[in-house]
Amino acid sequence: MGTWPNFVPRWGRLPVEQYLIRNWNHASPDPPPQQRSRLVHEYIHLDTIPKEWDPTDFGEAWYKPDPSDGDPAFAPTRIPTDDEIETILRPWRSQDLRKKAWEIWCDRGRGNPVMLRTYYGDGEEAEGDRKFGEYTRVSDTYDAVADVYALNNRALFDFGSDWRRVFEDLPEIAGCADGNNAAEIPPLASYSRWPDLEMLDNDFVDLAEEIQTSKAELPNWNEDPDILLEPGDTAIRSLLRTATISWIIIVDETTFKTDELLIVYFDMHQNVTVEGRLELDQGYIDEMLMRWENGGRPLGIVMENGTVGERYRLSSEEGRKFFRLSEDLEYKGDGASLS
Repeated sequence: MGTWPNFVPRWGRLPVEQYLIRNWNHASPDPPPQQRSRLVHEYIHLDTIPKEWDPTDFGEAWYKPDPSDGDPAFAPTRIPTDDEIETILRPWRSQDLRKKAWEIWCDRGRGNPVMLRTYYGDGEEAEGDRKFGEYTRVSDTYDAVADVYALNNRALFDFGSDWRRVFEDLPEIAGCADGNNAAEIPPLASYSRWPDLEMLDNDFVDLAEEIQTSKAELPNWNEDPDILLEPGDTAIRSLLRTATISWIIIVDETTFKTDELLIVYFDMHQNVTVEGRLELDQGYIDEMLMRWENGGRPLGIVMENGTVGERYRLSSEEGRKFFRLSEDLEYKGDGASLS
C-alpha cells in the first residue's frame, strides 16, 4: 500500500503541472495534445526542478497526508485557473493516474522502481494478469507497494518495445538524483537531476590505465570499440553506476516467455546507462531495493554484466565524450559530457 492511499492532489500540486501551466502558449496553433507532449518532453529534460513547484518537499513537509489538500501554507505557488485545468491538465491524466504520479514523485527517498507491463498479447486477459501478479510478488518488499508502482493497463501501457512512452504519461518516473545519492537539499534550492559530480570525478581515476590495458589485451579493438565495455567491476561500469539516477522494471513479451524481468537503469535525461535480464530472485530484488533506499549506487548482475546503452557506447561520439576519450580512445582528462 502506498503512503497516500486516498490522497488526490489538487490541480497544480505536481511539479510537471506547474511547468505546463507556466509555459503553455494559449495562442499556439498546435493542438493541445501536441503542445502538452512537447512541454512534458521539455520537463523531463530539465537539469533541475525549482523547489517552489513543490512546496511540500516531496510530501515530507506534511507531518501526515492532508486528505483535503487544503492547507494554504502548502498551496501550489501558481494556482491553475479553471480554464487551465480544463484545457491543459484534466484531459491529460485521470485522477487515478495523478494519484500514482504523486506517490511516485514522493518516493525519491525510497527508490521503488515502476514495474511496467508493456505486452498484453491476444491471449486470455486473466492469465496475463495472473502472471504479472507473480512478477510483482517476486519480492515481498515490492509486493507491499505494487498497488502504486505496478503499471498494468492495456489501454494506457500497451507500448510493445517502446517503453519510453511511459514518461509521457508519468514523467515523475524520470526522478531526481537526490534520492539516489541521499544528498541533503538545502532550503530554497532546486531538485537536481545531476549525478554526484565529485563521485564521477573520483571514478575517472582508474579509467586511463584500464582503457590502455584493455586495448593491449584486445588488439582489434578499433574494429569494434565497444568490446572494451567489458563486464565486471570496472572503472567504466563504476562511471555508469554514477551516471544512473533511476531505474525501471519492464515486463515485456520476452518476460512472459522466459520469466526474466528487464531491468533498465537510466541517466538524468532518460538515456539507458545499462540494461539486462534478471531471473526471478527475491533475494536479489530485495537487495537492489534496499540499496536504492539507502542511497547507494546500483551494483550486481545487471549493472556489471548488462548491455551498455547506446548513448554510452565507445563507438559513439557521445559515449567517448562522457568517458573523456579521444576518437582513438586516449584519455583526455577533461570534463565528462552529461548533456
